[in-house]
Amino acid sequence: MANHFEFNIRVYIEDTDAGGIVYHANHIRFMERARTEWLRAAGVDHYWHQQDYNFVVHQIQVKYVRPILMDDLITVTARVISCKAASFVLQQNIYRGEILLASGEVVLACLNKELMPRRLPEEIRDLIQKELAQDEK
Repeated sequence: MANHFEFNIRVYIEDTDAGGIVYHANHIRFMERARTEWLRAAGVDHYWHQQDYNFVVHQIQVKYVRPILMDDLITVTARVISCKAASFVLQQNIYRGEILLASGEVVLACLNKELMPRRLPEEIRDLIQKELAQDEK
């Protein structure tokens, strides 16, 4: 899997405010969907939260570049940019065609069942290291 995942989303009226522009918090929802699909495409199903670990958003930054409009077909990307023992960072962008609409950086922390930080599971660490290595090529 290349270190650049893409996920397409159609914008519906439920995603917008009264002016037909995507409500700012929904950008984060779109990014969450892309992250979930990135993990699924890598073979990590959505039942990982029933294991001995869970991922939580530790930090997120979003830059809103241009408005996203109702009925837009957008592409949300996800790319691993760094990894630590118990967390990793994804760069995420939202595009309409080639036009950048928003960009974000998300720090995901790994927690155990007691909601305490824990090391990334080996399967996740291997996935991340593999993707980071592809960037070096």
